[in-house]
Amino acid sequence: MTRLPLFLAVVLTASSTMAAASETRHADAHEHGHGQLTIAIEGSMIEMEIEIPGADIVGFEHPPETAEQHEIFDAGKAKLSKGDALFQVTGEAGCTLKEARFLEGEDHDHDKKTEDADHDGEHMEFHVNYRFTCTDTTKISGFSFPFFKQFPNSEELDVQIVSPKGQFQFEVSPDQPALTLD
Repeated sequence: MTRLPLFLAVVLTASSTMAAASETRHADAHEHGHGQLTIAIEGSMIEMEIEIPGADIVGFEHPPETAEQHEIFDAGKAKLSKGDALFQVTGEAGCTLKEARFLEGEDHDHDKKTEDADHDGEHMEFHVNYRFTCTDTTKISGFSFPFFKQFPNSEELDVQIVSPKGQFQFEVSPDQPALTLD
């Protein structure tokens, strides 16, 4: 289990480099409608990390200012924390979400302990890490993404997967909300 964070750091570095090289739009890390998801599978663990513009999740890209925006922000975070309702493992791997953690960035005063609202100028982004445990990761056949039903402002996720089966790149969208590893 102690190898996974180091493994994930290597995967994230490698996938960031690959994504930047493969598509010019990734030079601008913040594009509404487009998020990035990295999935690392090792042993009995799946680690996922999503980086997604705030506008995709809450409909605005600045820190919440009004009471209504605070409610929308909190509701968006609550949905993001339920990773097993957003990202589903297909196959008979027996996977269960164990942890959802908002990664810290530059915070504003709203819920500093759990929020991740990185600000690049006025651009808020969410960064969330999910950890799943599985009974048999060799039986993973792919992933489905109910994520798009929860967040209709999101148009696409660029997905990087590193597993014992190899390294894969996919794009998923509301029209194609699933991928297979066959």
